[in-house]
Amino acid sequence: MSWKNQVSQSLAALAPPVTGQTVLRVADDRRELEAELSAIDRLACAFDTFRVTIAAMATAETAQLKEHAGKLAAKLSYLLEPIGLIEVDADRCVVQLRSIPPQRDEDRIAYYELLAERGGTFSLRRYEVFSGQPRQPVPAEVTREVFLRLADDFGGLAD
Repeated sequence: MSWKNQVSQSLAALAPPVTGQTVLRVADDRRELEAELSAIDRLACAFDTFRVTIAAMATAETAQLKEHAGKLAAKLSYLLEPIGLIEVDADRCVVQLRSIPPQRDEDRIAYYELLAERGGTFSLRRYEVFSGQPRQPVPAEVTREVFLRLADDFGGLAD
């Protein structure tokens, strides 16, 4: 069974409507998905954290993570904003990408943050910042189709 089909079946097993924290885990011998879902209905879901760990990248160096994160960001054109490189921390072996440009309202900025980290972990979160306040994580609301596409694109890093 394909990776995308595994994720699709696992998501379908969470009968909607679901509210409150639910963790979706799907794994095979090459990758593991862990998504913290805060809502699921028939057409969409909201995730707080979307994280895929790629076994083959467990010992990846910063340059390799940067390369794969860049390729992944190029595929994520279907999100609300395009994602681009912000910072590379070679000491901590972390690559940070964010929405460029972020979504801006009157007093609010919202953006995605993609991290590629030591151990082969790639994670996606949504944040918002109100004027004069620290940033806060917020659920990323996507259709089920987009969620499965994310799973396929992130999981594709193992291929």
